[in-house]
Amino acid sequence: MVGGATKQMKEGVRPVSGFLPRPELLTPGGPGRAALVYFNRDVNPSTYRKILLDPVTIWAGPNAELRTVPANQQRDLANVFYADLYNALKTHCQMVRTVSPNTIHLRVALVDTREPNAAINTVATYTPYASTAYTVASRVFNKGVGYFAGTATVEAFGVDAVNGTLLWEAVDKRGGTTAVVANTLDNWRDVRHAFEAWGVQARTRLQELGVCRK
Repeated sequence: MVGGATKQMKEGVRPVSGFLPRPELLTPGGPGRAALVYFNRDVNPSTYRKILLDPVTIWAGPNAELRTVPANQQRDLANVFYADLYNALKTHCQMVRTVSPNTIHLRVALVDTREPNAAINTVATYTPYASTAYTVASRVFNKGVGYFAGTATVEAFGVDAVNGTLLWEAVDKRGGTTAVVANTLDNWRDVRHAFEAWGVQARTRLQELGVCRK
């Protein structure tokens, strides 16, 4: 089962300030979709054939669980998420490195939402080096370090790579299956399952919209 030991959360999902271009446009998603979504109905998704994926950024307040993780592990965490997204999307779309017509420019943020939104809003994003074939031994991460306070949130949006028109926005949240409020999303296995689930979710939604239709 995609998502493994994690499950999607629908309650208490909200975007941080400053990442999504138009968070006020978000509405609850349906089954199989992100918790909050927006799609621009004025564009034809079938005209898009390629994806330009930016490096994953990390947003975390000064007292967030993720801030206690060493910088090299934060970088590895973001790079593995990038690789999982890239590898899921490349099975359906052509992935490119430069701006070109008929391309969706996709930006993704991994968010630690333990703190109030105001606190997260005051910190800068952390942009790691992006790799499309990044692998890290799980032992690097399994040293009793908790990555998130029970749940992790992802935010993403896509724009037309040429003219910047907003095409799509989404916010989704996943946690361990033991209990909604338990600190269960704190080991590498669960975190990786969440990453993989988000990659599949993104690819499936693009397929539904007719993006990169052959």
